[in-house]
Amino acid sequence: MTVNSVSSVNASTSPVSGASTTAATGSASASGASTSQTGLNALNENDFMQLLVTQLQNQDPLDPVDNTQMLAQLAQFSALEEMTQVAQTDAQVLSAVQNLESEMSLLMAHSLIGASVTIQDASGNQVQGTVSSVSMTNGAPQVVVNGNSYPLTQVVGMS
Repeated sequence: MTVNSVSSVNASTSPVSGASTTAATGSASASGASTSQTGLNALNENDFMQLLVTQLQNQDPLDPVDNTQMLAQLAQFSALEEMTQVAQTDAQVLSAVQNLESEMSLLMAHSLIGASVTIQDASGNQVQGTVSSVSMTNGAPQVVVNGNSYPLTQVVGMS
């Protein structure tokens, strides 16, 4: 999004401050919707300030924008920025939990080496035997019982 697109929108709208404010914000959301997700995420405080300055430059001097409108826009931008940071933090926490889950599964599988287990195979048959080794396949731990590899999730009992 460029500032030029905002000023062209303002030039085509009526010079009333409310219309200019609506056009500037509408243009930002409309152009953001037509851009890729990366372009939308690339907006930052500097882009917002450029938009604000352009809006002030193109306002009607006889009917300037109300200060409360400017503060409301600034508050909305700040809230949006905080929500973006929370979403990024949530994604990082989810990734850490998934990594921890994978490591805990591997640790659980490793603790089964030498243990006598009961496995329910894909066809529903129960196989009993001793876990001889553990391996990872596509990020999921596998236990080797009687020479065959089974996912850890198919272990239904141990003794």
